[in-house]
Amino acid sequence: MIRRLLYLSLVAALAACGSAPPQPTTPAPAAASAPDAKARAQAAAKEFSTTLKAALSAQMAQGGTVAAIGFCHDEAPKIAAQVGATHGVRLGRVAVDGRTRNPANAASAWQAEGLAAFKAQVAAGTPPAELVRVAEAGLPDGVAVRMMRGIAVEPVCLACHGKALSPETATALRRHYPDDAATGFDAGDLRGALWVEVPAAP
Repeated sequence: MIRRLLYLSLVAALAACGSAPPQPTTPAPAAASAPDAKARAQAAAKEFSTTLKAALSAQMAQGGTVAAIGFCHDEAPKIAAQVGATHGVRLGRVAVDGRTRNPANAASAWQAEGLAAFKAQVAAGTPPAELVRVAEAGLPDGVAVRMMRGIAVEPVCLACHGKALSPETATALRRHYPDDAATGFDAGDLRGALWVEVPAAP
């Protein structure tokens, strides 16, 4: 009996010397909520347009249309990839039917549908730069938002896309884009569209 009491006393003492009970901790602050898919699409489109336009303007100022054509061929896809990675989206440009310069910019089925709608709106009097199309429902699995914005031919674009090209410009286009069909535009025409596709959150 005495041994049993000593044993119980020893167990109690050891328990008392154990680690203190865990103290309450302050919950970690919740992660900032990500912008919704539509906002991400809009932000990516704006950044891509602004970045590419500034870069092309700089190339035109430094080396004229020949430099701009080479830059657009080599660097524009990289800019699209970089902006897409930054915002977690896929994006690029597509040309109106039959007016493609880069074969990689040919429209897919959903983009062709959007371009057809844009052409109808332009025919009804809507300026190309005001065209926006956003789809948030009825999309394939894994896609949260699809967006397209019209691309208008601006006066500065005519040096490479207009009806009267310099011999140097024509030569550069043949070198980089042997099957080019993206000339003959007037200022204000619909050139194509910028598209953005936002993946659904896992």
